[in-house]
Amino acid sequence: MSEVVFTRGELWPLLLALPVVWALLYLLFDRGRQALRRYGAAPTGRVSTPFRRSLSLTTLLGLGLLCWLDPRWGDEVVTVERRGLDLIFCLDTSRSMLARDLPPMRLERARRDILAVLPQLERGDRAGLVVFAGEARLWIPLTHDMASFAGLLAEVDTDIVRTGGTDLGKALRRALELADPDDVNTTVVVLMTDGEDLAGKGQQAALELEAEGLTVYTVGYGSALGSKITVEVAGQEQFLKDRQGNEVVSRMDPESLRRVAEVTGGEFVRAESVALPLVELHDKRLRPMQKRAYDAGEESGKRARYQWVLLPLMVLLLWEVAFAHGRHR
Repeated sequence: MSEVVFTRGELWPLLLALPVVWALLYLLFDRGRQALRRYGAAPTGRVSTPFRRSLSLTTLLGLGLLCWLDPRWGDEVVTVERRGLDLIFCLDTSRSMLARDLPPMRLERARRDILAVLPQLERGDRAGLVVFAGEARLWIPLTHDMASFAGLLAEVDTDIVRTGGTDLGKALRRALELADPDDVNTTVVVLMTDGEDLAGKGQQAALELEAEGLTVYTVGYGSALGSKITVEVAGQEQFLKDRQGNEVVSRMDPESLRRVAEVTGGEFVRAESVALPLVELHDKRLRPMQKRAYDAGEESGKRARYQWVLLPLMVLLLWEVAFAHGRHR
């Protein structure tokens, strides 16, 4: 059986103050009437008594509070239209992302940045994740379920893609495959990497995305000075070495990432210079973008019934305005 509920039910204690309001109004009106009689200016026409006037005004206030509480009764199904963007993250999971020049390490910082922006996404927004190193892999398809997205993101590490290297081109092309061809104007790709695009494959792929109407924003992790890569071998941490036995130093390549972004009309952001780069990017660039409408759905809820209270409130208010000071006002 349906019951009456209030949208702002936490405000109901305000109704307990109505008797106090009535008493104060009664004293005020009665004091005015006594003053008129004291000075011989008592009205000759018919005037509402202090009791009736204070009760009328208190009732008006009570009805107004009930309207504000927003009473609802009876179930109804309403059509809901979702509007939003598709946000495709391309996350670098190569071993260079284990460098610790960006505490606690580049990959962990990138994961935290994604988690920070998820609550900012609106109900109609979808998010997807492509992980890449020497190959690119779709890890999370586009979804509205941000809780599941966060859970799958927590499983991402440098072993998720076995092929070594950092191929930005394959990551961007995989994102292009994921994007809906009919909605490229409301799809954004965010490339998160240390940016070592030595062969220029990323810029070439960016041209392909630009031709399809997609915009790419790049976020660089790491410093231009570079950092050694810490790996765990036989339970002990040591620096990663190349085939010649030299310790590998990974440097972020900001110019490559800037070119990739500018080709598509996007921007490059240094993660080391911004506390929450994805949140800032979302607030300044993504939120103002025009959203597209998704398929309408249905939601059940309670039917608004404030009109039941509003009608007697308006009638009483008109009566008070017309006759509060007598019929010959």
